[in-house]
Amino acid sequence: MALLTARGRTRDRETTEEQGTAAVPEMGRGVRATWRYTVVTIAAWGLFVNVVATLVLLGGDGFGVQPLDLVIVMLVTASTASLVRYCWFFKTGLGGGLPARHHTLSLLLPAGALWFVCLLQPQALWAGAVPLWLACNALAVVVGRRARWSILGVGFAVLLAHGPLGILLGQSIGGPSWEDGSLVALAIWALMSPALFVASIWWWDIVLRLDDSRRTSGELAVTKERLRFAADLHDIQGHHLQVIALKTELAGRLLDVDPAAARIQIAEAQQLARTALEDTRALVHGYRTVSLASEAANAAEVLRAADIECSVDVDAGALPPEERTLFGLVIREATTNILRHSEATTVTLCLVRSGVGSVLTVLNDGVCDHEDARTGGSGIDGLRRRFEAVGGRVETRQEGASFRLTARTPRQPRTGDPTTAAVPVAAVQASGPRAEAAGVPSATPARPGGSPWSPR
Repeated sequence: MALLTARGRTRDRETTEEQGTAAVPEMGRGVRATWRYTVVTIAAWGLFVNVVATLVLLGGDGFGVQPLDLVIVMLVTASTASLVRYCWFFKTGLGGGLPARHHTLSLLLPAGALWFVCLLQPQALWAGAVPLWLACNALAVVVGRRARWSILGVGFAVLLAHGPLGILLGQSIGGPSWEDGSLVALAIWALMSPALFVASIWWWDIVLRLDDSRRTSGELAVTKERLRFAADLHDIQGHHLQVIALKTELAGRLLDVDPAAARIQIAEAQQLARTALEDTRALVHGYRTVSLASEAANAAEVLRAADIECSVDVDAGALPPEERTLFGLVIREATTNILRHSEATTVTLCLVRSGVGSVLTVLNDGVCDHEDARTGGSGIDGLRRRFEAVGGRVETRQEGASFRLTARTPRQPRTGDPTTAAVPVAAVQASGPRAEAAGVPSATPARPGGSPWSPR
């Protein structure tokens, strides 16, 4: 019979032996107080029942102290002390595993010896088996479920067998303990012990699991914040660095042809570097926001610089602040991926509001098939997670030679707003190889070619 079980984790019981308790993660003050209450309750109950059993064992008809009485007292004392000590191994919960072998032997041997000695004590039938029954209760707590029921069954059978075996050895039933009902009370308390032991540690096990959940929740919150910071840093630095690369490349081409224009591009690249530094500092302090209007204007300006015709039909005035931030991130990511992974000549950005929510569509005609095109990454996936968190979604679809990115958010009811109706939008047309310098707080990458808007 396999008595040594574990609840999903390995335990080093030799270390437990040295420390006196099972190795568990650091617990909060409230959890430690619950453990002290639980273990003291179980130990006090075992002490109480054993003391009552001792009084019953020594309450026969004889007068004076007999040598066998001293033996019984010594064995009950040793059994009770071992039981109280064994309770500290309940700290890992139900099925925590057996401690070192000598601890289990010290629990069972005195109680087992008392079981046999009490067969020779007059009017001690059944009462002498109670300490061994309590020891079996304690042993049932630390083993697995199957072994627990087996141990309790064997212990109960040994408890019941004590009386008939004593009668066969010539002992009689009766005496003061039968007449005053103390033996009946002891029997009731002894039979309540399994429920007390198992139920108390079952409750303690729930407390341990709740404490583990609390600790895990805190760790997940830290991880989530780190991922959020990493995503924002990716949005800022990746975008800025790619636009800086684009402008410095353009400046290099114009250096011999139009030095004045090259100097403008270099100045813009320097301004972008300073903006990236400011945005990074703001991100660290949690003050950075994304402006949808700025992102749309910057996207048009950057695409013009890359000789891509851009049509922008976006009005951010009627959107809630949260949606402006989300759609601003979509425009930034889309612009970055168009420049980086497509060969587009025309891009359209269109935002429409209706009774079911807001829809931003970014369409480009730069689909091309390259063997090294990437099919997955963190950019679009990060946007999907952001939109799903607010009940929206992000979709990508190839339509012949065009590629469409669609971001949707659910309707946000606001007092005074009509239930349905598209919000009028102002169109901003932009085309041409270059545009006048304008501060671009977000950056997009150079486009070496590849599949359009493959998530990075």
